[in-house]
Order: sequence, then structure tokens, then C-alpha cells
Amino acid sequence: MLRGGMMRDRVETTPRILAVGTATPRERFTQAEILRWTGYTDPLRRGFFLRSGIKHRRLFLDRETFTPDETVDQLNARFERGSLELGCQAILACLEQGRVVPQEIDFLATTTCTGRLCPSLDTRFIRALRMRHDIQRVHVGDTGCASGVVALEQAFNYIKAHPAGRALVVSAEICSATYYLDDTPETAVANAIFADGAAAVLVAGAGDGVALVEKRTLLRPEYLDLMGFIYPGGRPRILLSKEIRHVAAVMLEELSASMLAENGLKRRDIRFWVLHSAGRRVLEKAKDLLGLTDRDLRFSRQVLRNFGNMSSATVLFVLDAVLRSREPRPGDWGILAALGPGFAAEGLLLRW
Repeated sequence: MLRGGMMRDRVETTPRILAVGTATPRERFTQAEILRWTGYTDPLRRGFFLRSGIKHRRLFLDRETFTPDETVDQLNARFERGSLELGCQAILACLEQGRVVPQEIDFLATTTCTGRLCPSLDTRFIRALRMRHDIQRVHVGDTGCASGVVALEQAFNYIKAHPAGRALVVSAEICSATYYLDDTPETAVANAIFADGAAAVLVAGAGDGVALVEKRTLLRPEYLDLMGFIYPGGRPRILLSKEIRHVAAVMLEELSASMLAENGLKRRDIRFWVLHSAGRRVLEKAKDLLGLTDRDLRFSRQVLRNFGNMSSATVLFVLDAVLRSREPRPGDWGILAALGPGFAAEGLLLRW
């Protein structure tokens, strides 16, 4: 049955994730190493680093030559190099796993929130990987950590309309090109958690993969000022209110409850919670409000511990960790969700 009780007059296509590929910079840094660069000496700001739940982060920079005084032009150049390099690596890893070549992709959705390019990332990947010149494409920008899911939703829509097509989603984030140094605690939090990485997801209407049963968006514009970027002197500076961890958990609960109710499911029916690794406190609040266990959050915490928060790519890293675990079995349900400025929660209901 369709919503409202209308009968389907044909069998609808269910988009499926066939493969996921990820890429990170070669250089891996401990929290103590990065803390030294910031120059923070007070217990409050140092504590954001040392109690973050993060062991390592990978950053697209050279530890031997880096100094935290880059110009805006240098930040932009590093973003451009890193997003293209890591994005191409993630794409090739994904397509190799899916046994598809770049020229077989019909639709490309790219996203980033840590830099701006014109022409945008999609055209650069098309040129670098010699994709078809008639490929359909869209670039999703300025939707923050949720934008990987927003881009995945565009692939969902494309496959619904073109069941025989192949769609590719690519998130490439160089968060280290958005660092800012001042005395505010919220800036220190951002510097303590964000990292660099890219992820790619292959979606099609048929094949052996996890089904994308339904997508859902939840917006709360009254919280618009809690998260985002401002650009003092042209340099990106993140806005990250301490209220986020409370609002985020409530919105995750509301988003998941609506998807469950729509599909006649209970919370206990969800075996895999593929949640964006926003930060230690956000995950703890989500655990309490959603009634989750430590086991439910093991993949999100694993990604946070080993990689940090890679903005929009993070939830796709969590999905990759779930798939690589080989724990899901046919019939298992999952919820994939991420949060971003706006304030927004974006989610997908999964079924293996």
C-alpha cells in the first residue's frame, strides 16, 4: 500500500547499496600532537582533546612542514588537493569492490562542506576518472555533517526514477583546512574532533546489497544558529554550540520514531544503528534518549576513536565498518542517520 491507501500499479524499485569505499590521508596524528599545535594550555580546552574519545585523526598535511599560520589561499589550495586525491581513492576503492568502472556510472552526487570550488567537485572527479560526458550529476554543498546522507538521498531518488541505472555518492572532507585559533571554547571543541577523509557509495536498483527502504528529513529552523560556518576575513570558522548535543539527540529520536512508525516497526526491531560519530557527548545523549546499548554504538564509537569526526563522510565510514563486520544477516533492519546545520537530521531505513 502507498501512503493514503492507494494501491501500487507496478512493483517499485528499491535502491540498494552495492559497495562502499573509503580513503584517509597517510599522516596519522595523536590528540597530543595536534594539541601542541593549537597552543592551548588551560585545563578546559586541553580537556576537549584528551577526553574526546578520539585516539587518532588523519589530516591532509605534512607533519614535518606544517605550521598553524596558513593563509586563506593556502587553506583553499590544500582543500582542493586533498578533496580530489582522497575522493578519487574512495571512488576507485568503491567501484573495484562493486566490479564497476567509472564509465558505467550514470549519476554522480558529490558533497563537501569544508571548502568551495567552482567548477565543483563533481566535474573534477568526472575529468580525473574519465567518466562519461553525458553523466547526470549534482553537487550538495553547505549542509554540513548531514550532507553525506543528503547526497545518498539524491542517489535514492535517481534510482527510483531510473531503476536500471547506477548512482555514485562521494563525500570528500578536508576539515583540517577549516581550523581557526581563538580563545573560545567552541572553537577548541571543533579543533579537538574534526579530521579528514572521503567515502564513496555505489547505489543501484538491483544486486546483492543493503536495501534503502525509506528516507526521511527533519528540519528545525529555530535552531539554525547552533551550527555552521562564518568567514571572518574570508577564513572559515565553525559555529558549534554546546546545546547541539541535547538538540541532536532529541532530533535523532524523533527522526527514527517517525521511520519506525511509518513501517510498522519497533525500536527493538533495529539491529544496526549507523549513527554519525558527531562526538562523544552526542553519542552518549543519543544512547540515553534512544535507549541504546554500548553494543548498538560500537561502530560509531570505533570510527570516532580511530578517525575522529570527518564531517559528512563520517556516517559512511560507520556504514563501511558495519558492512565489513559481516555481522548483518538477511532480514536485519538498520537506521542510518546524521545531523547537520539548519538544524537538520537526515536518515535512511536499511534492510539487509
